[in-house]
Amino acid sequence: MNKDRLLEAFQKLGKVLMAPVLILPISGILVGIGSAFSNPNLIKSVPFLGNTFFNYFFQILKAAGNVVNDHIPVIFAISIAYGFAKSEKGTAALSGFLGYMTMNTVMGTFLTLRGTITPEELLTGQKSILGVLTLDTGVFGGILIGLLVSYLHNRYYKIELPPVFSLFNGTRFIPVVTIIVSCFAGLAMSFIFPPIQSGLNISSEFIVATGSFGAFAYGFLERMLLPFGLHHFIYLPFFFTSLGGVADIGGEVVEGAVNIYNAILNTPGAMFDISVSRFLMNGKVIFAMFGLPGAAFAIYKTALPENRKKIGSLMIAVVIPCALMGISEPLEYSFLFVAPALFGIHAVFSGIAYLLTYIVQFNVVGSASFGGPFMSLIFNGILGADKGSNWLWVFPLGISYFLIYYFVFKFAIEKWNLKTPGRVLETEDGVQEEIGKEESEFLDTLILAVGGKENIDKVDACFTRLRLTLKDPKDVKDKDFFINKLHANGVVNVPSGIQIIYGNKAAVYKTEMREYLNME
Repeated sequence: MNKDRLLEAFQKLGKVLMAPVLILPISGILVGIGSAFSNPNLIKSVPFLGNTFFNYFFQILKAAGNVVNDHIPVIFAISIAYGFAKSEKGTAALSGFLGYMTMNTVMGTFLTLRGTITPEELLTGQKSILGVLTLDTGVFGGILIGLLVSYLHNRYYKIELPPVFSLFNGTRFIPVVTIIVSCFAGLAMSFIFPPIQSGLNISSEFIVATGSFGAFAYGFLERMLLPFGLHHFIYLPFFFTSLGGVADIGGEVVEGAVNIYNAILNTPGAMFDISVSRFLMNGKVIFAMFGLPGAAFAIYKTALPENRKKIGSLMIAVVIPCALMGISEPLEYSFLFVAPALFGIHAVFSGIAYLLTYIVQFNVVGSASFGGPFMSLIFNGILGADKGSNWLWVFPLGISYFLIYYFVFKFAIEKWNLKTPGRVLETEDGVQEEIGKEESEFLDTLILAVGGKENIDKVDACFTRLRLTLKDPKDVKDKDFFINKLHANGVVNVPSGIQIIYGNKAAVYKTEMREYLNME
């Protein structure tokens, strides 16, 4: 695989990995609200929050939010299988769940029989996953199964087996092969993953030992990899694996920065830990809420007078999601390509933001997993003050960052005559690409035989029949054409369309037609 294809593959993986991450904000918000308003110290100050109704309400909010938090690995398995599947994505998602549970069940059963897992006394790295006692492979296990299932799915979802096994033709083969392969994956992981766990724990201890320098490097690299779409690979391992720490919270051992922070939120008396907070983007609260808005103001001020009204509207539009939700990419991309030097400065300032928040132990996290900078500042910062959020640091750090970004960006733009938005009178339109599509001769003939693409409303299949719902069922060829030219075993005309009998090939033809017609 050459460099371009490898980069493309990593970019696609990063995009797919973001799907489960984007589920986390609602979870973080629910847990944050539930934890904040059921806090014993707050209840002492506001006694009515302790009555039965509010107690039940906020406990239910926490429980609902933790549905996602407690099952992140299986969500990764399902999302990756779904995201990478070329077609028939529902089957891939189901197989992702089956594969993940099969791997864990086989691994847990094998290790229990060997005596490595003792149900009455689970060790660190062992836990119950959806009722199965097994090794806690975290998101690594979910990602592994998701990639494995997507590979099997894309290779075999059109398979035609010998007649004796033809019941499992097409997509019906995917759950079967997934379960079989996942059994071997579970056995392999029983031997492979314990050393990986040990290595991750050692790496975590080393990273923690780097202190403020590690915080700077984390923030700097996370931003620098953004243009390549690879920044997810910096923070995701810290979010969900022992690289982000292992901690005993309320008598339960948890690993991964997201899980530890959630456990702290859920546990009365547990205090925030800067070694965890730095991996959950506490520095982003400063540069996203204050620094980048300062940069946007500099871009507005340096724009040509005749362009300022338009640029002002643009900057407002990109600042709002940046400051409130931490969605900084639209603002960053407004100057990334036209003035990459500014992005380099921004990456350095981002790293310094992580360093400063580490030094002052600013425990307000900015990750989208907890609702983004603004929501986190309210529910985890202000309402979590008694847990050691140190949220008041947001004012001196934030104001300083707004001014630093504004003056540095303004100076650099004017000094180097950078062509940021609004500094030129004309813009060039992008080049529209035309994408071709390879067609199958068989499918062309079949589609023409039923009246063309425009005549097809729906494509489906049962065990033996390709079922086509047509706009005009009369606009089809006669039965002999399907039998003689398209090798059908028979045809059944129905009021809504036509059913073409292909035996166990029907499932494969259904999939091919859906792909060809861009149906899902």
